[in-house]
Amino acid sequence: MAQEITKLFAKRSERYPEPDEADVAHATARALLSTLPVIGGPAAELFSQVITPALSRRRDEWLKDLADAVDRLEAARGNFKVENLVSDERFLSAVIQTTRSAIATHEPDKREMLRNALLNSVASPSSIEGIEDLFFALIDSFSVSHIKVLEFIWKGVATLNEAGKWNPMDPYRYHDYRSAIGEVYPELKGQDGLISCLMADLRSKGLSTVVGPDDVFPKSSGITNMGIQFLNFILEPPKALLGPESSK
Repeated sequence: MAQEITKLFAKRSERYPEPDEADVAHATARALLSTLPVIGGPAAELFSQVITPALSRRRDEWLKDLADAVDRLEAARGNFKVENLVSDERFLSAVIQTTRSAIATHEPDKREMLRNALLNSVASPSSIEGIEDLFFALIDSFSVSHIKVLEFIWKGVATLNEAGKWNPMDPYRYHDYRSAIGEVYPELKGQDGLISCLMADLRSKGLSTVVGPDDVFPKSSGITNMGIQFLNFILEPPKALLGPESSK
């Protein structure tokens, strides 16, 4: 494992991935599928022609993107060395957890959140490990819509203002979260049942105090401290990667 991780973060010309144990596992699974009665043959073909290439492609894209980001983090921070990660069990656990989630999703936004979370974990080793484990699990279980709604609960007025849809002279134009969210996210407009489920999930995880789309907008304490901490963990990479404009 240590050698593989070292290779993952080696110079680009030598960088993972190459054929490895995962490819052997795929071949083994394919052979096992072919022994199943009735569905064995078609299932093996599906695995060989569709699933295996897709899994490999997603894995490769994720690990290359992650390796490039870690390269930039090392270049931006003189006290950060990639070699030190090889023996960091906490980091390896985070890589495994985020890689599983990244391979399982087709949404680029979710992959970006996973990458940001992993890099923030690396950049802030003094953070509370238990909280990080919880946050990684939440990214895996949440949809992008969960994050959109949570961020809107936090910054709804600013979001509407940036979109040119907030009039300080008419602060009650959007009297509830239903109308306000639908104004910014057309795909959620009229989706009361979905928004209710999203908000219930966020509330049950201790990230929000908003009960549902009928709650009066805006609610000053709609997001909890943990909710803010979670969004900071996943929405932006370490400041060292944001460039000089981030400090302005």
